[in-house]
Amino acid sequence: MLHSPLGRTGLSVSKLSLGGAQFGQQYGPVPTAQASALVHAAIDAGVNLIDTSAFYGRGTSETILGEVLAGGWREKVAICTKAGRLDRAEFDFTPAGMRRCVEGSLKRLRTDRVEILLAHDIEFADDFERVFTDTADVLHRLKAEGKARFIGMSCYPLGLLRQAIERCNLDVVIS
Repeated sequence: MLHSPLGRTGLSVSKLSLGGAQFGQQYGPVPTAQASALVHAAIDAGVNLIDTSAFYGRGTSETILGEVLAGGWREKVAICTKAGRLDRAEFDFTPAGMRRCVEGSLKRLRTDRVEILLAHDIEFADDFERVFTDTADVLHRLKAEGKARFIGMSCYPLGLLRQAIERCNLDVVIS
């Protein structure tokens, strides 16, 4: 499996990552045993980046990943999780909401930190100015506390993502 640097983070990640939406039962039922076999086979093949979110199955993806990464598997991967999007139409980008979301994610993932933490789908925020100030500030505090090595934001509109890059001193972004 080929690996390459992820932006300016210093992380060397596999060119192919594993997405965790399916473990949140987003596309139909996935038994934990099947998820475990898939995650372990991906890691054995050289995949070392797993992406998940509190949104995927309202935490189910993170719970399953926490379980299947136990027993030494967690140390073999970089985890990227996302906070702030809680359901299809439920978002909380406030500092308190982000902090609650991250604490829940860490508990479900059975870890004390993630490599990458993103504010999830910021295009749905009611107030972009608050995302670029309050949400960015709490991301930086969570990083300083060691809950995430790197921080960023995700969204589809590239213009909005560009503003986030220019204003928020982020380590990574996803569109």
